[in-house]
Amino acid sequence: MIKKKAEPYLLILPALVLALAFYIVPFLRSVIFSFLRITQGGELIGIAGLDNYRSLFADRAFLSSIWHTLLFVLLFIPVNTFLTLSAAALTRRKRKHGAIFEFIFFSPLAVSLSAYAAIFSEMFRGRVSIINRIFSLDMLWLESPESAMVALVALSVFLDFGLDYILLLSAFRTVDRSMIEAAEIDGCGSLSTLFHIELPAIRNMLLVTIFLALKDAVLISAPVMLLTEGGPYRSTETIMYYYYLEAFRSSNLQKGRAISSLMVVLSALIVTLMGRRRNDE
Repeated sequence: MIKKKAEPYLLILPALVLALAFYIVPFLRSVIFSFLRITQGGELIGIAGLDNYRSLFADRAFLSSIWHTLLFVLLFIPVNTFLTLSAAALTRRKRKHGAIFEFIFFSPLAVSLSAYAAIFSEMFRGRVSIINRIFSLDMLWLESPESAMVALVALSVFLDFGLDYILLLSAFRTVDRSMIEAAEIDGCGSLSTLFHIELPAIRNMLLVTIFLALKDAVLISAPVMLLTEGGPYRSTETIMYYYYLEAFRSSNLQKGRAISSLMVVLSALIVTLMGRRRNDE
């Protein structure tokens, strides 16, 4: 009897050990160190209390990175959700040659981030860029703060598109066909069926993709490093890219630990909100 009760805990023990070693302990260590004074060489010289956090929020560059991250979230999530949901809705029915479109939509998963960043960098580079030629424009996309953010959003949407598309398409195809057929018999058109039956049926998965997009938007750093490097004029410098500059480029361990602690807490809040939202359903 005791063995049967202990069996579930033994099964999850490896996962708990890994989480403890690679997540919980490093996080607690980072939180503790964020209240200490540490030299660039990693030497402990005293207790800082809340001074590291005061210094962080007194830095105008950090406050600007918060605004840039918020702006990116406000641009990225609606565009990403609309495009992925539209693509999944258009291909939700299995049709002849439909596999071709499905392959095209989830193909972004097959190429690495660095390769896509190099491609987008060339697409938006200079006045003779591919984007300018296609749309007959005359813009320096990566040299203007506004257009550089647009280019960054475009790259990020492309990177997230494949996974979100697969999740939404799978959700559409698990909707009970009897409800759809009953609606069609009653005279409902394709759009009416989509908005009144299928979308409500996949709302949980839609929320999952939105929360995943929110997580990616808040923690965005690699696309910034590869496409804009925070420019021009630090206009695309997000919180995590600011963290990269302070912790790794400037070796400011005190600020780095404070930022990492704040970001872990923020990520935990997002996950908690997601869990509560799903439990309310």
